[in-house]
Amino acid sequence: MQPPNPIQEDMAKLKSLLQDSLSPHLQAAQRDMRILNLACGRCDEAETLIQVGSDLTQGGSVEMVGADIRIREIRQARETHRHLPAQFLIEDATKIDEHKQLGDDFNMVFMRHQNFWHGQELWKKIFDQGIAKLRPDGMLVITSYFDVEHRLALRALESLGMEVVSNRRNKASRALKDAPGKSVDRWVAVLRRKQA
Repeated sequence: MQPPNPIQEDMAKLKSLLQDSLSPHLQAAQRDMRILNLACGRCDEAETLIQVGSDLTQGGSVEMVGADIRIREIRQARETHRHLPAQFLIEDATKIDEHKQLGDDFNMVFMRHQNFWHGQELWKKIFDQGIAKLRPDGMLVITSYFDVEHRLALRALESLGMEVVSNRRNKASRALKDAPGKSVDRWVAVLRRKQA
């Protein structure tokens, strides 16, 4: 019997949280989904995001674009996920608006384990760039490692015109051994543009 794979277990938990958090806020007629994953690194969550998109659109077409400035991680993502309907770009997420051919019609912008604590102004730029890529009815999703950072990130997103529609504490999140008080996808929040 093989020992449990922690990443697979993390992804199963994340998948459930995303489905529960997103489904009440999607339009019933939505048949396809474009997902932009900013600062995605090696993108362990690529398959999970595409599965969630497929489930939420009841088998509709799903496309994911991952972007990160770290070349090695993007190369790893390209290799690992070459079988998926996804592309991975070496891009500075603070300047993603310069990539005009991406368009601004993403149903979801996703940022896993955003790092607001270690660069608030930088992350405000990334948040702002992500918001600009959303469709008017699109959802922005963040996950966080720890409580204070999550609250600060939500406050920053609200200052950029977003409102929280779902904010869930992952009670089963895997604790990080070397970082007390931090755990994998400890919080998952869904936001949309404030309604007039």
